[in-house]
Amino acid sequence: MTKNPIYCAIDTNDVKYAIALIDKIKDSIGGIKLGLEFYTHCGIEGINKIKDIGLPIFIDLKLYDIPNTTKSALQGILNLKPEFTTLHISGGSEMLTECVNIRNLSQSKTGLIGVTVLTSLDDEGIEELGLSNSLDDQVLKLAKIADKNMLDGIVCSPHEIKMIKQETSNKLKLIVPGIRSSSDNANDQKRTMSASEAINTGADVLVIGRPITMANDPAEAAYKIFKSL
Repeated sequence: MTKNPIYCAIDTNDVKYAIALIDKIKDSIGGIKLGLEFYTHCGIEGINKIKDIGLPIFIDLKLYDIPNTTKSALQGILNLKPEFTTLHISGGSEMLTECVNIRNLSQSKTGLIGVTVLTSLDDEGIEELGLSNSLDDQVLKLAKIADKNMLDGIVCSPHEIKMIKQETSNKLKLIVPGIRSSSDNANDQKRTMSASEAINTGADVLVIGRPITMANDPAEAAYKIFKSL
C-alpha cells in the first residue's frame, strides 16, 4: 500500500484540542475528516488552522437542500480546497447535477461524495422513515443515482462494498465509515467491519473516529490500525 487510506474523524468543538490530537496521530493517518460539530463551533477559521497541518482535508457537511441553495453552499466549501466533501444523494438528480456542474466550472479538484444511508441506521431505522426498500436495496438505489450523475464516490457501510462494486460502474470511490475491531465499542454504528476487512473487500478510504480519538493512546491506536492494513 503506497497511500494511507485512513481519514481520522476529528469530532470536537475545540480547535486547540484538535490540533494537539492530530499532531499525535499525523504519522499514521492519510487525512482528516471535519464534520458538523467541528464546523459549527470552529467555522472556516478553524478549518484553515487544520489545513495548515498539511494533511488532506475531508469536509463532511452532508449538504442537502434545494439545488440553488446546495450549489451556493458547495461553492463556499470548494473555496477551501478540500480533498472530499459530501452531498446527500437523496437530494435528487437535479441537486447533484447542479453541484457537479459548479465544481467543474470552478475547475476544482475536490471529490464530490454522495451519502447513501447513514451507518447509524439499520432496516428498522429506514422502515421508520417510511421507506419500503430493504436497507441494501435503498443503498444500491442511491449508489446508482450517484453513479448516473457523475459523482466521484459515495459513503457506504463496509457491508455494502461488494454489492456496490458488482452493481455499479466501479468508478465510484468508496468512502467507508463504521470501522471497528472486535474489541471496539460500536457506539452508534450499526453496520461495522474491521479496517483490514474493509480494505480487502474494496474500500478506498476508511473514516475512523472514536477507535482512534477516544483511545487511551491515540497515536498507538492509529499506528496499529494502519499497520493492520
